[in-house]
Amino acid sequence: MSDFLSNFNGDNYDRRKEEKEPRKELPKQEKQPPPKKAPSLEERKEPPEAQIKRRNPGLKDSIDPSYQKQKKRKQRLIILAVIAACVLLGVFYYQQTHVKVPNFIGKNLTDVQVWATENKVKPKIKQIYDRGKDANTILSQEEKAGSRVKKGGVLNVTNSLGADPDEKLPLPDFMKMNKQQAERWIKENKAENLSLIEEYSDTVEKGRPLRAEIANAEVTPETYKRKDAAKVYFSKGKQTYQKDIKVPDFQRKPRSEVETWAKNNEIDLTYEEKTSNEIPADSIMEQSIAKDEKIAKKDKMSVTVSLGKGYVVPNFSDYSLEDAGTALEGVQVQAKGVYTENLPYGQLVSQSVEAGKVLSAKDDLTIKVYYSLGRPYMKDLRGTMVEGGLQKYFHDEFQSKGANINYVIRRVDSDQPKGTVVGMSHFSDYIPLNLTVSIDISLGNLGSAPTSFPNNNNGGGSDSGENQETPSE
Repeated sequence: MSDFLSNFNGDNYDRRKEEKEPRKELPKQEKQPPPKKAPSLEERKEPPEAQIKRRNPGLKDSIDPSYQKQKKRKQRLIILAVIAACVLLGVFYYQQTHVKVPNFIGKNLTDVQVWATENKVKPKIKQIYDRGKDANTILSQEEKAGSRVKKGGVLNVTNSLGADPDEKLPLPDFMKMNKQQAERWIKENKAENLSLIEEYSDTVEKGRPLRAEIANAEVTPETYKRKDAAKVYFSKGKQTYQKDIKVPDFQRKPRSEVETWAKNNEIDLTYEEKTSNEIPADSIMEQSIAKDEKIAKKDKMSVTVSLGKGYVVPNFSDYSLEDAGTALEGVQVQAKGVYTENLPYGQLVSQSVEAGKVLSAKDDLTIKVYYSLGRPYMKDLRGTMVEGGLQKYFHDEFQSKGANINYVIRRVDSDQPKGTVVGMSHFSDYIPLNLTVSIDISLGNLGSAPTSFPNNNNGGGSDSGENQETPSE
């Protein structure tokens, strides 16, 4: 039993399996030819034709000579193709790494900068002044037009800065030139900082000069340089406008309204003023151009403005001194009497505003009127007045009424109370407008003894030698 089971262990089982299965015969291997002997170094150096002849001796005399020629021709073509390919490759590489330089002479500097950016070339710019060429114009280039420059390389050009701004350029007399002549001078001299300006003028013909101005006050026409700013003004002639402005009705409208309208529409507005008892002050009474008519800018127009109620000044000779103050309602009349040499009492001497003039609220509504009081009369003040009352008396009685009457004091011995008027050089009589009166004032040192005064206009007074005092105004 154990022998039987042993047949099924791993090794016995595989061996028995092989014994039962029929053996497969392996295919017979064909005999391989012996390996060829590697050619020697001399054989490898032989040309292909020699190798063929050596390996096939029987073909030695059967090779066609034309075949040899075709083969050599083919070899030459291959070599030429390789060379051409190398050349083309080199040309292509050169074209990819170099760019053709255009002709920039006479062109703008911006063209150079744009081209250089697009083609990855660095522009090197030399700047010089050149009066014959405008600013930013290329004058020359080192790399000739049509040549090639390597990308990343440098393009050298010379650029014009225009005319030299520091060049002295004496100005001509533009007041003797027309606008076309001035433009020609500016162009010829490259005076780009000198501007020609046109403006309208009602008096100067179109194209003629108006004035010339130099910005720097220290620069004169003789020391002017191209860099200095200056202006020359020429006339555009008289400006004309279309009549398209409709005139409103300004009757009884405030003055401010018509002023605003005239300013906004550039109307040349003038004013007249009149008094009116119906139209309020500062309101429009009349207008020179009727409503709804059309005018143009700068046209002239006038309006009449009310001054309010008017006051007609009367002739005050028709009134007395007492009635003059109430002669004109709304106006302050200051009536006053003054002494005169030749006019009778009550006659009009003068009035500050002439008769017939119309006063308005904008005027000084005060009128001064003077009436004659005749000649001044000097009263007898002896024994009735003391020294302290003389100033007021002379002012109120004479000086305030236009008479230049003054006095001087003499102090005299007298039995009258001290300070009493005891003597006068003029009294109880008419006196001239210009006079100085001597007045004696008592010293009150003689008790009750009487003091005599001559009874005449030349006055009296003591000749006691008392000192005289200065006049009292």
